[in-house]
Amino acid sequence: MDIVKILQDILECRKVLIREWFADKFSKFPAVLTSSVDVRCAKYKVAPIDTNFFPAGYNNLGESGKRKAETFLLKRLSQYTNGKVLIIIEGHTRNKKYIDSVIVLRDMLCNVGFDTEVGGCDLLENLVVESSKNGALNVQKLVNNSGKISTETGFTPDVIILNNDLTSGIPEVLKGDLSQDVMPSRYLGWFNRRKSGYFDIYARIAEEFCNEFDIDPWLITALFSHCDNVDFVKGEGIERIASGVEDLLSKIREKFVLYNISEPPYVFIKADNGTYGMGIVSVCSGEDVLKLNKKDRNKMRCVKERNPIRSVILQEGIPTNEMFGNHVAEPILYYIGEDLACYLCRYNGARSCFENLNVPGCGFADMEFSVPQEKKGILDVVGKLAVLASAMEGAEILKHASNTLSHE
Repeated sequence: MDIVKILQDILECRKVLIREWFADKFSKFPAVLTSSVDVRCAKYKVAPIDTNFFPAGYNNLGESGKRKAETFLLKRLSQYTNGKVLIIIEGHTRNKKYIDSVIVLRDMLCNVGFDTEVGGCDLLENLVVESSKNGALNVQKLVNNSGKISTETGFTPDVIILNNDLTSGIPEVLKGDLSQDVMPSRYLGWFNRRKSGYFDIYARIAEEFCNEFDIDPWLITALFSHCDNVDFVKGEGIERIASGVEDLLSKIREKFVLYNISEPPYVFIKADNGTYGMGIVSVCSGEDVLKLNKKDRNKMRCVKERNPIRSVILQEGIPTNEMFGNHVAEPILYYIGEDLACYLCRYNGARSCFENLNVPGCGFADMEFSVPQEKKGILDVVGKLAVLASAMEGAEILKHASNTLSHE
């Protein structure tokens, strides 16, 4: 089964209608400023497995990707042309690769005319942090003066770009009504998102798209379910997870029979509020869940900043058929708004095609000029559907946040 051939034939002959379909949807649900989409490509399907509103990794973009990103940033921030931009970053400033990414994001903004500074929440003083390339980044302490954010040195931005996923919630300095726009919104942090909620929206919009263009939604969707009120260390909810895994495997097997796929199905169990590849294990049966060893249960104890895992998403495992040299790989698509800036890949020489590649030891490469044109077309459609789903998710989250605030 050649998924590229199947989807290419459909998408190519309907490309004008597909472009119009997306234009109509994005006119109703404007895309979030920044996002990245992790995609898995198997022989039989191409589907997003994660979408991030606050991507790092800009340092991995090649020159073409950087120039595209600059063009799209200028387009999306046109109302602030030649204005002041403050990038608010993560607290893990000892991660030199992350600092590399922030420096590239800052430089891209500066290159298109924005006066750009970098700040951090909960700092006691201004910092100078090192990148992996012997560079330095000034990270400034922030102050909130009656809803106007500025640095302690007096830099007052016209707009704030958030590059912090707020896993632990909105920092004190960013609370309350703010007079400046914050992009992406504070309320889109992981403290307020759930992967299961996002993929529910993706499944719905992918089904609508596929019904419109005569595609089986399974070809571009990872099946999933979720379980709440779990604790892997205490053993709470484990039986429900095992049962959920069996139910999901049964649905996957039905599709494998339909498409004559002989590979064994498997499932990823992921923290519902997870990021950075933390809180992930894979299983091939419900019995595997019941027999998880202490090491794997501890993996599912908490995510970033020691936030406990109390809810998980069960996601269809998709074996990647992508390679970078001798390493298994998977595409990562970087978007500014709805515009695709770059095709990256994550690769890992210590992992198999069935495993999670987002672990220490993985590397990244710009694949702009390596991806075949027919594959680019498919990745762009799947990625754009993922971005559209994130825009719809964002609209739902912001509506709920607005309603909550109005009743406080």
